[in-house]
Amino acid sequence: MKKRLAKLRDRWDGEILRLIGETVHSVPSDGTSLGEMCDYHMRTGGKRLRAIVPLAIAETLGTDPQKVLPFAAACELLHNATLVHDDLQDGDETRRGEPTIWKKYSEARAINLGDAMLHWPIVLLDRLDCSDELYRRLSQRLSRETLRVIDGQDREFLLSNQNEATWDSYFRMVEGKTGGLFVLPTVGGAELAGASAELVEAAEQAAGELGVLFQIQDDVLDLYGDKGRDHRGMDICEGKISALVVHYLGNASPDKADWLRDLLDAPRDEVSIEDIDRVAEEFRAEGSLDAALEEIEKRRRRSLTHPAFEESPELKNLMGGIANLFLEPIDHVIHARSAS
Repeated sequence: MKKRLAKLRDRWDGEILRLIGETVHSVPSDGTSLGEMCDYHMRTGGKRLRAIVPLAIAETLGTDPQKVLPFAAACELLHNATLVHDDLQDGDETRRGEPTIWKKYSEARAINLGDAMLHWPIVLLDRLDCSDELYRRLSQRLSRETLRVIDGQDREFLLSNQNEATWDSYFRMVEGKTGGLFVLPTVGGAELAGASAELVEAAEQAAGELGVLFQIQDDVLDLYGDKGRDHRGMDICEGKISALVVHYLGNASPDKADWLRDLLDAPRDEVSIEDIDRVAEEFRAEGSLDAALEEIEKRRRRSLTHPAFEESPELKNLMGGIANLFLEPIDHVIHARSAS
């Protein structure tokens, strides 16, 4: 699966970037400073996963990936819009080894660019060659999922009130912030490839589950792997409420729960590597890591249960392969738990 998706990226990445570049430099007008900032951000790279997913789905369902390229570019641009805003809100100074937009150009201009990047995907949809009815559905889907992502981002801030940190509030946040960015490319790719309504529904269900799986994996990776940030445990430094934090606060003794709350409330530069090491050990001892891994496995199983997948075993295999790819960065953690 990794090789297959890499092949799609190698084949189409240049076209995706070309479509994005043409769009951002033509609307509102050529020479806009927004285009300069967007070019800089996109040049820093990224996995292009939100662009590759609709291409892979189209290919799996027997449709030329070129047909869905404008939609793939729209999904990728939307994802990167959220990154520009995330970096500003989280105070992250680097992304992919380069200064973030707010750090390089200013906070105010980062807001402007992020806002523009939420609107350019709508312009990109005008390049699709599809029926008016399908265009309408995709436009509505794009708007709804964009709002879900923004709502999820806002819910993340509400979760900083740790007394409200429950599994239900965590999942509602993740289903918006992360799930929406997987549901959109998956459903859009299936619809553009002419999938039946039942198969589109199956793809939507799978993408929603995989979005939650991906976020929990990301929570685990932050403490027990390498996310390419300044150091391990940056989510703890930023006071983020992860799946592991939710479980720990709900199960640890009052004294230990208060210790973690104080650490999450501390300024990020006052959280030491020793603090991070203790958090990782506490999460293991309290069963929080196990609970996160169990939820991941549950989401993986549920993602492939829709009966409509019998119509297309190839699509089911693709979604299963994507799940495995998502979990690859924490394979060592999963295998270590299985061996214990």
